Amino acid sequence: MAVFDTHCHLDIVASQGISVEQSLRNAMDANLAGLVQISTDLKSATFNSRIMEQYSKLLKGSEFSLRWTAGLHPEAAQELHTLDELFSLIRNYRDDDSFLGIGETGLDYFHTTEFVSEQKQSLNAHLKLARELDLPVVIHTRDTRQYEPGKTQSVSDTLQAVRDVGNIQGVLHCFTYSYEEAMPFVDLGWKVSFSGILTFKNSHTLHDAAVKLPLECLMVETDAPFLAPVPNRGKTNEPAYVVHTLEFLKKLRAEKLGEDPEKIQKQIEANTAEFLAFKGSR
Repeated sequence: MAVFDTHCHLDIVASQGISVEQSLRNAMDANLAGLVQISTDLKSATFNSRIMEQYSKLLKGSEFSLRWTAGLHPEAAQELHTLDELFSLIRNYRDDDSFLGIGETGLDYFHTTEFVSEQKQSLNAHLKLARELDLPVVIHTRDTRQYEPGKTQSVSDTLQAVRDVGNIQGVLHCFTYSYEEAMPFVDLGWKVSFSGILTFKNSHTLHDAAVKLPLECLMVETDAPFLAPVPNRGKTNEPAYVVHTLEFLKKLRAEKLGEDPEKIQKQIEANTAEFLAFKGSR
């Protein structure tokens, strides 16, 4: 297995000028093992449910793995009325090989503070469905534009919701907090995924977390089309760029901890394989 982009939005990438087919071709040319196409609402979940059929010809004969999720992003919490239809889609595709899990869901206290109650209601509903169907959850949390110590309420509230529902596995996607915020989730067996933000020179708290966290919990992603890593910062992000985040992570841990870069890569590949197998693993 090679590097895997564990979180991207090909539909949004396409809206910014890079077609889904081109993104997939670029990812395969970059020797990615595959990617996870993430949902943010009912429309994107429906798009995701058709993606394997739409691009089956391109993927035929390839070992490239295309997986997808369905969920309601906290920034779309005002669309709470769509949950019944969204959850019906999840139930219908629960046993499809390409379907991975639920998300992204979570809490965002930076962009959508006027919908906090709806966000919490949505998150709780997603978590209960995840437990019922034995599916992993992709979690989004945000409190501020950049990490500020003490301003981590979205993470604390999400952790409490996860603990209240119980017996759920998942990933903290596009992690932007410190080691201290991640570890309670890691102790529950969750993964922590780093985006291109890790490669930014001023992401000191994130660098520290990437060094302190157990290697066994780490994964990488793009969150494309957002947050393109150095050396492509400022460009439209795409799955192929995940290789830069992985290389930065390997170099960082090698320099700070003396870890072997090849060992780091193999462990992250193993972590990703474990995450992809979360469905039905409880």
